[in-house]
Amino acid sequence: MLLKIDKRLRTARLHREDCKRIPSPVGSVHKPIGKLGRDGGWFSVTSEAEASAVARTNFPQAKFDRCQFCQTTGKVAGSAAVVTQ
Repeated sequence: MLLKIDKRLRTARLHREDCKRIPSPVGSVHKPIGKLGRDGGWFSVTSEAEASAVARTNFPQAKFDRCQFCQTTGKVAGSAAVVTQ
């Protein structure tokens, strides 16, 4: 699962690894992987609970939700997402 924190929209949205809404490649100068940048960031997580905790820690103002397009759930099929820079 991937968590996208968007500072401008004040959202923390949880996606499945195969979601079509995830850009390829994941991460950018302003939304890096594993940390917050100017516009937000991407974080690899293994559960909805972990995603919520990462969002609260890194950007408490964000509204946490699940992607409406990939319909993530609290369970992860298979292994955790592996994201490299």
